[in-house]
Amino acid sequence: MRRRLEPLIYRLPAPLRSVAFRLTLPGTWAHWQRMRREMTDDGYSYQPFDERRCIFVHVPKCAGISVCRALFGNLAGGHADVRRYRVIFGATRFSRYFKFTFVRNPWDRVVSAYTFLKQGGMNERDRAWAKSHLVDYPDFDSFVTGWLSPESARSQLHFRPQLDFLCERSPELLVDFVGYFETLESDFDKIRERLGCGDELPKTNQSNRREDYREYYSARTKEIVARVYRDDIHALGYDFDGIAMRSALGHG
Repeated sequence: MRRRLEPLIYRLPAPLRSVAFRLTLPGTWAHWQRMRREMTDDGYSYQPFDERRCIFVHVPKCAGISVCRALFGNLAGGHADVRRYRVIFGATRFSRYFKFTFVRNPWDRVVSAYTFLKQGGMNERDRAWAKSHLVDYPDFDSFVTGWLSPESARSQLHFRPQLDFLCERSPELLVDFVGYFETLESDFDKIRERLGCGDELPKTNQSNRREDYREYYSARTKEIVARVYRDDIHALGYDFDGIAMRSALGHG
């Protein structure tokens, strides 16, 4: 039922969504509110967000696990997007809390997601997806040419466009600070200074892959990724080789 109702609720005006969740999906609503008070058995909790008056939007494959563990000591909110956080915390708190994220070059991120899932991912759900979807593709090139499209990217969490986590119906980013994976340590230091908490970044969840993502690409696969993630590339300021116009996001 949740899978059917949740997209419908997000079509409502923002002030009505929390009420709609409470009335139509009371179990989901109760679970989210319980996570604001305690941690789940698998290490997720919204409690640090209320304590620090912040919200971290964890885009997959952008070093988010390291950021969560260094700042909060747990996995925080997982991969919830800004729409869900606006419901969980309410429009007023969502507006007042300091919201931040980390993003990554889309060509690099696709390589990272592919190798991560190819090597087993993080949990049984990742392994099941890899077993059913990657078996037909012997290498990265065949995977991109045979599977990756705007529709398929949105069907798998780790390939979902980054703007899906950071925007609602318009391309306006609903976060206050965008950090870059490419300058992770210096940008993380700004977050840590802003929040007044945090340890050094641990290195976690790394895949065994070639260091330069560009070595994975042919002219054809480079163009496919450019087409699938066109909006990410434009809004986040990337080109194939890195960060093209970082200042466009009001960085820092």
